Amino acid sequence: MKRLPLILAMVLTSCTNFLSVRPQGYVLPKTDEEFAAILHNHLREIEGGGDEFIVGNMETIERLEAFADDLDANLAVGSIPAYAGDRIGPMQSLWRDTWSVVRDCNIVIGNLDGRSSELARSALSCAYSIKALCYLNLLRDFCDPWEDGNASSQAGLPIVDDFDIAARPARASLSDTKAYIAGLFDKALALEPSDPLFIFTEWPVKAYKARLLFWTEDWDALVPLCEDIMKNSGFTITSRADYPAMIGAKNERLGEVILRSHINNSSELDWYFSAVRGYIATRPASASLIGLFDKKNDVRYDCSFSQRWTNVKPPERRIRLSEILLMLAEGYVHSGSPEKALPLLNDLRAERIAGAVPLTEDNLPAVSTDSRITVDATGAPLTPLMQAILEERRRELYMEGDRWYELKRNGRPEWWIISGGLKYTTRAYLYTAPILKADVDLNPDLKQNPGYVY
Repeated sequence: MKRLPLILAMVLTSCTNFLSVRPQGYVLPKTDEEFAAILHNHLREIEGGGDEFIVGNMETIERLEAFADDLDANLAVGSIPAYAGDRIGPMQSLWRDTWSVVRDCNIVIGNLDGRSSELARSALSCAYSIKALCYLNLLRDFCDPWEDGNASSQAGLPIVDDFDIAARPARASLSDTKAYIAGLFDKALALEPSDPLFIFTEWPVKAYKARLLFWTEDWDALVPLCEDIMKNSGFTITSRADYPAMIGAKNERLGEVILRSHINNSSELDWYFSAVRGYIATRPASASLIGLFDKKNDVRYDCSFSQRWTNVKPPERRIRLSEILLMLAEGYVHSGSPEKALPLLNDLRAERIAGAVPLTEDNLPAVSTDSRITVDATGAPLTPLMQAILEERRRELYMEGDRWYELKRNGRPEWWIISGGLKYTTRAYLYTAPILKADVDLNPDLKQNPGYVY
C-alpha cells in the first residue's frame, strides 16, 4: 500500500495543549496529511511485521508461547526462555513503548476531531482504533483478569486523553478502563471507517472490540456483536481444502483472516522472521497439546507440527473468523443459550477434520482430570461443553499468541518447569506483568501490580 511520507520529526504534545515555545528542531504538523502521516508510520510497522504494540508480531508470539504450556520446556528449552519470571524486564519496556503509541494517537485525535475532510475522518477513526488496541493489549498484559462483580475495585489503567508532562495519572478501575476502551472502539466505528489504506475498517474494529468484550466477560454485548460479524462481514470459515494456504501464507490475508500483520513482502526483515521461527522450533510441542488432535484427519495437525512435534506453523498475529466463532460459542454458554454452542463447534470441526463426528450432549468427553485449566472464566468448574470449546480454541489458535491469555483468564493455573537446570514455578501473579519501575517511582499514585516488590 502507498503510504504518506513520515513527518520529519514527531511532536511531543497535542496541538490543543501546546507549550508556548516551539521545540527546537521539530516540525509541527498542521495539515490532514501531516497528521495522517503519524499514523502511517505505525501502519507501516504492522504491514512489515515489525509492530509489537498494536496488532503484534512474531516476537510477541514467541514471548507469549514461550511462557505458556503449548511448548514443552521440560523436554528442550532451546533458544527461548521458559520461565515467566524472565519476562519482567522486557514487559516493562513494552509498557513504556506502548504509551508512546497512545501519545501519537492523542496527537491525531486532539487535532483532527471536528475536521470534515474524508482523510481527516479516516485518520481520526484509525487513531481511535489504534489507541483502543494499545489499551486492550495493556489491559490483558498489565491488569489482573476480569472478576465479575469485583471489576470496579480491580486496578485498571491510567486514562490519558492529553499529553501533560506534569500529570501523574492514577490507575482507573478495571471496569472504567473497559468502558473507556469500548468507547474508543465505538468512536472509531461512528466515523464509518472504510478506507483500506488505514487498515482498521469496520470489521477489523468490530472483531477487536469483540475480543475486548470476551476478555471482560460482557457476554450480553459479545453475543450480538459476534453474530453480526458472522452474518454480515462477508467472511466465511475457511474450508479444510483452503486452510493450509490461509495459514501458510507469507504475506497475504487469505480466507477468513479479518486482519493480520506482515502483509508487506519486503525482504528487509526476512532474517528476523527466520530467526524467530527457528527459536520457536527449538522446543517441541507438549504432549497435552498433541494429544488433542486427530493426527490423521485434522488438517491443523500437519500445518502445525513436524514429525518431531516441533512447530511449522507461521507465528503470525492475526484475528480470524474462527476466533469470533469460538468467542460466540462461549458467549452462548455464559449468556444462557448453551444449546447454540455445539452447532457452532460442529461447523468449525467439519471444516477442519475429515469425517468429523458431530458433537452432541451425549458424546461429549467427560472433563479431564489432567487438564491444566480446571475452571472457566467465571471461576466455575469446567463442564464437558466448556472443555470442548476451550480445547477447540487451543487447537485452532495454536501459535497465534492466544494460549497464555487462555491460561490467565481461566484460573491462572500454576505449574513448574525446569530452566537452566533449576526448577521454577509459574505463579499466578506472573500472568500480570509489572509496570515500569521508573513510572512507579515517579508517580506514587501509580500502584505496582501485586507480587513485584522492587
